[in-house]
Amino acid sequence: MRKTLKQSAVVRGPGLHTGVPTTMTFLPAQDGITFLRTDLPNAKPIVAHVSSVGSTLRGTNLKNETAEVWTIEHAMSALHALGITDVRVEMDGPEPPVTDGASDVYVEALLQAGIQELAGEQRLLNIRQKITYTCGNIFYSAEPADKLTFTFVYRHKHPLLAHCEYSLEFTQENYIEQIARARTFGFEEELEFLKAHGLAKGGNLENAVIIGKDKFINERRFPDEPVRHKLLDLIGDISLTGRKLPPLKIHCECGGHKHNVIFASLLLANSEDK
Repeated sequence: MRKTLKQSAVVRGPGLHTGVPTTMTFLPAQDGITFLRTDLPNAKPIVAHVSSVGSTLRGTNLKNETAEVWTIEHAMSALHALGITDVRVEMDGPEPPVTDGASDVYVEALLQAGIQELAGEQRLLNIRQKITYTCGNIFYSAEPADKLTFTFVYRHKHPLLAHCEYSLEFTQENYIEQIARARTFGFEEELEFLKAHGLAKGGNLENAVIIGKDKFINERRFPDEPVRHKLLDLIGDISLTGRKLPPLKIHCECGGHKHNVIFASLLLANSEDK
């Protein structure tokens, strides 16, 4: 069934990249998931859909002709995990609060607000055959299965992340326990570059895992926290199909926001009930 909130939920804090303090208010709705910039007088709601993706620079950013919102993937991941299909998200800044760099703060706020069913069912992403996408060393696949699972394989030249892999049987409980607390991550050597280009202004050792030349600079919540966070992002980006995911085996190797969105678009194009 389609679901929305019983009452509003509020999350506050600076954005990861912009550092701009933002109040994000989730409100009950019946017309899908939309984002509205309340700080812009003529802004119109932006539909949370792959067709609204304006860029994927260090996050998934949505836009329409009147406004843009940055790095919505953590909030979208939380909404999808809780099965929330209809909500109006009002923001008085350009980017959702980074919170602790994961999605657990969003999950907690949404659960406290309460969830209620709406009339009607969410449309199904009707995938009947194996769908694949490749770009260099990047690979995605989705195929019918007896349950919904996600597997992410992350490879990197850094020795601490040479090969990381994590699989998740997707349920609300498993997501909350295994994925929601996994924070975003970055490399110590990149921080100066990011700051110089106006990014990561809201990042710190509390809301990001920082990887040095030969060690993790701060304590991890999970030994494999980076790859779990990559899976968190993937779930948020795939949710931009706007469809309910059927039992599928979804596999990703070395993907990121740009290719997550491309793959989500490909899945939507191959749904048998376009």
